[in-house]
Amino acid sequence: MPTAMSESTLEHFRSTAASGEPVPAGVAVSAVSASFALGLLAKVLKITSRRKDFTGNLPKLETLADSARAASKRMIQYAEEDMAAFNAYMTSARLPQATDSERAERKRALDSAVRKAIELPLEAARAAASGIGLCLDATGMVHTFVAADLGAAASLLAGALRVFLLCADSNIKQMTSDAAAYRASMAGRTEWEARAFRQTESVLKQVASAIDAVALKQGLRS
Repeated sequence: MPTAMSESTLEHFRSTAASGEPVPAGVAVSAVSASFALGLLAKVLKITSRRKDFTGNLPKLETLADSARAASKRMIQYAEEDMAAFNAYMTSARLPQATDSERAERKRALDSAVRKAIELPLEAARAAASGIGLCLDATGMVHTFVAADLGAAASLLAGALRVFLLCADSNIKQMTSDAAAYRASMAGRTEWEARAFRQTESVLKQVASAIDAVALKQGLRS
C-alpha cells in the first residue's frame, strides 16, 4: 500500500482492507470514515452558506467549516499513523534478542510501538468527539435541505468513536502487561465519551425535528 493515504485510491484502500494484509484495520478504516464524515459536515455548511435564504451567523458558520476541513485532514493522518504504528510493532517483535543489548533494544522498540498503538486511537477518539461537537454547533444553522447529511456526519463520527475506544482498550489489554501505565491517557474519558454520545443523540433529534417541521408545513400547504 502507498505510504501516504493521499497516494492511494479509494478502491485500493477498500481492497487492501478486505485482503489478508494486517493493515489497514479497525482504527485506520474508521479514521477514513471519520474523515469523510467531517468532510461531509464541511459540505453541509458550505451549501448552507451559499443559500440566498441563509440569515444566520456567516462568520461562525465559516469557522465551523474550516474546523471541519482541518479535522478531516487530521483523521487521514491518524489512519496513516495507525498503519505505521502496527508495522513498527511487528518489526520490533522480530528484532533479535540473543544478547542483553539486543533484548534491551527490542524492549525499547516494542514499548515505543505499543505506546503509539494505544495513544493514537485515544487521540483519534478525542478528535471524533470534537467533531461531534462541531455537528452540534451546526444544528441551528444548517438548512433543512441538508439536515439529514448533518445527522449522517454525526452518526459516522459516533461509530468511529466507538471503534477507536474499542481498539485502544483491546491494545491495552493485549499488548501490555502494565495497563496502569496508561491511566493518565484515560483521564476524563468517561465524561467526554458520554458527552459525545449525548451530543450525537441531540443532533439526531434536532435533525429529525427540523425535517418533521418542514414535512408538516408542506402538508398544511397542500
